[in-house]
Amino acid sequence: MTTLSEWLSLLLRWIHVIAGIMWIGDSLLFMWIDSHLHPDPQGRREVAGVTWLIHGGGYYHLEKRLLVPGRLPPRLRWFWLEATTTWLSGFLLLIIIYYLSADAFMVDRAVSALTPGQAIAVGLSMIAGGWILYDGLWRSRLIRPPLAALISAVLLAGVIYAATHLLSARAAFLHVGSMLGTIMAANVWVHILPPQYRMVQAARAGREIDHTLGVHAKTRSTHNTYLTFPAIFLMLSPHFPAIYASPLNWVVLSLFIVFGAGIRHLMLVGPRGARGTALATAAAALALVYLTVGPAPGAPPPTNVTAPPFVEVRAIIVRRCAACHSETPTDPDFRAPAGGVRLDTPAQIRAQAARIRARVVDQRNMPLGNETGMTDEERAALGRWVDAGAPLK
Repeated sequence: MTTLSEWLSLLLRWIHVIAGIMWIGDSLLFMWIDSHLHPDPQGRREVAGVTWLIHGGGYYHLEKRLLVPGRLPPRLRWFWLEATTTWLSGFLLLIIIYYLSADAFMVDRAVSALTPGQAIAVGLSMIAGGWILYDGLWRSRLIRPPLAALISAVLLAGVIYAATHLLSARAAFLHVGSMLGTIMAANVWVHILPPQYRMVQAARAGREIDHTLGVHAKTRSTHNTYLTFPAIFLMLSPHFPAIYASPLNWVVLSLFIVFGAGIRHLMLVGPRGARGTALATAAAALALVYLTVGPAPGAPPPTNVTAPPFVEVRAIIVRRCAACHSETPTDPDFRAPAGGVRLDTPAQIRAQAARIRARVVDQRNMPLGNETGMTDEERAALGRWVDAGAPLK
């Protein structure tokens, strides 16, 4: 059963990455084309703009044509499968990896006292509630877009703060990403495809076309592209504990969203007239470096205190780490040593001293979710042992 789960996880990851590349690539390409259209040299009223792209030894002459009643091309390519496949594969991965092992991946007893079931409920509420809040806000006729953008940013920061104080850091980051991905996919299903379908139907029937529908669809497409780079970062974040392990991880995550949105703007719109965006993006990058390089705030500092006896160190390793990091793990979630790290012999423990210092003492993200209940005193003891040269006596 474990082997089947691993193969299913691998297949879904593969599908998720491929579909995501296609969806994001299509979206960014269309947004780039729209922002680089030039007036039609022939002055045709039905042509919104033209551009030229070179590839493969030749060039493409692209025209963006407006829909005209009674006139449609023989076939139209609709882009919906990429978004749907990305979201479905991502949600299935969330179930298989996180929800079926919620006690290990969703819960951090040092953060909150949630049960695994409660943590899953929080995660699902974020995914569904994020879309409801966002869509309700941007549907409102009482709030203008600049104010809606500000309120959206404040609400997002609030959700990030709550998530990182209820769930394990790893799960919090991934669920914020899942929430953003759900907003993006729902925009495609609800606000991007249906209005354009109605416009095509009107053109096919020879009726007058409401071009405000296209403007609405384009607005939600623009929102999606600003969420794209943050969503990619959050999809990758579980592999980088140094990013999500800081006590200020909610600030780190908020800054990454600012940084990703800024990079998107500079890439697709260009630097002209974007000095403020460039400065904000650079400031976010500098703050991220400051917050993520070096020991996490509040971590026990290096000390010159005499190292504890190795017998004490080994007892901590056996009690808190060996369930996963052993040739024969006792944790049912692992059939082989987690991450390939073995801590069975004194030599193996000493060989991992630097890693123990980084993950257990500085970043404090191991044991995963602190499932085995490692204490601050035990972390400090391991830190003193490493700082003293990791002696085996």
